[in-house]
Amino acid sequence: MDKNFFNDYFDEDDENNTEDEYEEDYEHNNKGNGKTFTKGFITALSICLVAIGAALWTTVNNVNSYLNPDVATYSERNTDSDKSEKTSSAVSYVVEEEEAQVNATVSGVKDDKKSDKKTDKEVVFTSQPINNKNITQDYSEVPVYNATLGDYRAHTGIDYEAEVDDKVRTMGSGVVKDIYYDNMLGTVVVVEHSDSVESYYCGLAQTTFVQMGEVISAGDFVGTVYAIPCETAEQSHVHVAVKENGKWVNPHKFMKNN
Repeated sequence: MDKNFFNDYFDEDDENNTEDEYEEDYEHNNKGNGKTFTKGFITALSICLVAIGAALWTTVNNVNSYLNPDVATYSERNTDSDKSEKTSSAVSYVVEEEEAQVNATVSGVKDDKKSDKKTDKEVVFTSQPINNKNITQDYSEVPVYNATLGDYRAHTGIDYEAEVDDKVRTMGSGVVKDIYYDNMLGTVVVVEHSDSVESYYCGLAQTTFVQMGEVISAGDFVGTVYAIPCETAEQSHVHVAVKENGKWVNPHKFMKNN
């Protein structure tokens, strides 16, 4: 309360008002205002301090994260690493399973081949190609004279005496693999007995009793005797030969009771 207010107050009051009473009234009127001012100031100051502390904490935390980025991403990297290791393990497991299956298949194929070889060794001819067992020329790796060609050469089959139109039988069971005409051997019927053994019936008539792919048994007729171009100077006969693994071999090797 300023001096002008004091003068006005003093003039307006009655003469009993004194300066001391005025000072008491002044203190009484402004006593509460002092308290209000003090509480508001403290409250505002507290709020400011809290705000400053929060800002300071945030700043420190951000600086720490910036200076130590590995700390913030460590768990994420570990998670990605774990996923990568799990994926790698899964892929390795699949590859190992596939390799095991391939190895089993290869092993099975090898076993089948071994089994086939055993079957090849068991091929046995139980029937004669001609009822007449007379052999006019036996198998020979040593060159023998060929009257038709006028030279010496190996005789890679067996010639059985036979008349034209005599029926020729297969010596063992199998599948008719081929029927063709050869300039040296005439009409030929090939019977496959196993993966490695085949028999050839040569010098037959053009019309045969079997067809390619036909399954036949030992003793079934394959055709009739006709002529062998490279052996026309010889007496009438049928030429029978055998191949094993693609090479001519002695037919007696597979004949029962040779």
